[in-house]
Order: sequence, then C-alpha cells, then structure tokens
Amino acid sequence: MLAPASACGQVFKRSAAKIRSLKNISYTDIVQMKFSFQDNFSVDTLQSALTIVPTELSTGGYYAVKSRQNRYLYDGDRSVTLNLSDSTYKVASQSVTGQNTRTLLYWAGQMERFSRLPPNRVVLLPDTVINAVSYSHLRVTVNDTLINKEHCYTFLHFVIDKSSLLPHEISSQLRGVSEDGSVLGCIEIHSYSNYFLNKKDFPDLSFARIPDNFKLPEKPKPVIPLAAGTSAPSLDGLDLSGARLSLDAYKGKAVLLNFGTIGCPHCVAAAQMLSNLHDQFNDKGLVIINVYPHDSRDAIARFDNRFHVKSRSITTDKRVQDSYPHSGYPSFYLLDGNGRVTVSYNGYYKELQAEITRQLKTMIQ
Repeated sequence: MLAPASACGQVFKRSAAKIRSLKNISYTDIVQMKFSFQDNFSVDTLQSALTIVPTELSTGGYYAVKSRQNRYLYDGDRSVTLNLSDSTYKVASQSVTGQNTRTLLYWAGQMERFSRLPPNRVVLLPDTVINAVSYSHLRVTVNDTLINKEHCYTFLHFVIDKSSLLPHEISSQLRGVSEDGSVLGCIEIHSYSNYFLNKKDFPDLSFARIPDNFKLPEKPKPVIPLAAGTSAPSLDGLDLSGARLSLDAYKGKAVLLNFGTIGCPHCVAAAQMLSNLHDQFNDKGLVIINVYPHDSRDAIARFDNRFHVKSRSITTDKRVQDSYPHSGYPSFYLLDGNGRVTVSYNGYYKELQAEITRQLKTMIQ
C-alpha cells in the first residue's frame, strides 16, 4: 500500500497526466470568491474550452474562457481580453493570470508541482462523498508562516473524481500581508461540471481573433485634484443615522475627507490608519469624514462595525467626484479651519499616515 505522501503524489500525477493526454476539453467552471472584508461571495459561471498543445511552454495549450462580462483568449503567442459590456479589448504578450483564467491547464501544472512536495505539505484526507460517489480529497499547504506577527497562509483543497481523474472542485484559502501593510484573506472556489472530452467539432483556438466591432478602450483623462488654497466645495450627504451633513458645521477645525468604497481592500487598510489619526488628533480639532458615493447605509454600517471605524461616515451622490476629483479609492482631501484645501492624497500606502501626521502637526496647535 502506498504511503500517504506517495499516494498524494500519484493522485496529482494521474490527474495532471489525464488533462495533458487530451486533445481538447470543455467544461463549466462556477467560481465563487470572497475577500475577508466582504459579507458575501461573488459568483461567476465560466464556459471554458481548452486545446492541449504539449509544445506550448507557457500554459501547455490554448484556451477560450467566457465569463459574465469578459471573454479571455490565449493562442500561444498572445492573450486577448474582450470586454463584452463595452466591446473593448486588451492584448498582452503572455497568458493572463487571475481567477477566471486559472484553467485546468493551469491546475495541471500546479498538481505536477505539488506531487513533488514533502510529506508534511500534502495530505490525503478521507474521501469526499457526493451523491453516493467517492472522490479523492487532497489538502496542500503552500505556505504557513508568521509575517509581522500575523498568521499568513495559503491552503488548497482538491476534490478529484477517482474514475475520470478530473477535478470536481478546487478551492483555496489564503491570508497575507499586502505591500501597504494591510492584512487580507480570501476564499476562492472552482466547481467543475459538464465535461466534454476530445470533441471532433472543437473550435480552432490557435488564433485569438478580435471581433471586428471591438475597439481599444479610450485612454482615461487625467484626474486633476483641487489645488491647495481652493475653497472646499459643499458636501451634501447623510450619515448613518440619516442626519444631513454640512461642512459649515466644522469651521475652525481641520477636516480630513476620506473617499472610499467598502469593496476595496486598500480602504480596509485606510480604516485602521484613520482610527489611529482619530485617536491622535480628535481632541485637537481634527474631524474625519468617510464619504461613500457607491454604497448603501446598511453596507457602510456593517463595514464600520467590522473594522471598528471611529469617525463619521456618510453616503453621497456619485457626482461628488465632480466636486472633489479623485481617480480611485481611497482618496483623501485635507481641509484647513477656513474650509480651504490644504493637500490631497491619492491611494493608500505605508507612508501615508506619517505624511498626514506631519501635515496635521503644522495645522493644529
């Protein structure tokens, strides 16, 4: 009988070899994904078609993957992303990587790599039984460590059909520290069904054709923030209790406006920074206002509760971007006691708290 580590390696090798042995394969891939700061999973259904080409060194073949909003093509020489909502396209010289293009060719390569891992990194769990059918279940520890005293890890689970040797489900759980210092987690689940193998009428994927009606996206116009010394425009919004906010109420105080959205991982990191600034400067005259042009009051309230937000949050019209130009989230405007713009900041990064702190110390005595 095979030892556990050897058994794991054999399952991975056989599954990868089965995929590599095919001429072509098509299937449905239901992808579920949720970041640690989100309440619910996002779900997308992908229709995938692969041509296996052993001599193609990048991915091992060509693919066409259609999601709800995009179509991804790779022909060995280039990858093409078609945006189906606005009929625009992007071209890259290499295969696009991401949750929607992690095809079975990608996972075949991963399984081949995992088959060589030491015994403490791969475990063959008891079979998973689905509709009275047993499937092999393997768990891979890609990494498991401490970074800045934070537990960081990546765990993968493979549920593989013992008969067909094809995956039924592949899931990942990860937690890590991003470049800006924020700690984020993510769960990603791929569920596979509707397999068709070696079809004779399979489409030709060797040329990633761009449809005639598709065009390159227009270059975005640069966003120019309000200049220092500009009188701050009025800000019309409702806080989480339904009370209307007016900047006039904060004359004589420094005001830090944080433009954010709850679906942004960098806004999570910014929330911790803003709590630190609140603790340091709230009793010295700083007012922090979190401005959400895209999110509901209920969603903002859950976000504020989850990340212990101490400052006031408001909902406002999307047209606030015309009054306070910003190119992404989070973005910040610091106003002085006379209601004038002192400085603006675009994005969140490690040094931002120190930069805002230095600026506030020159403004607040």
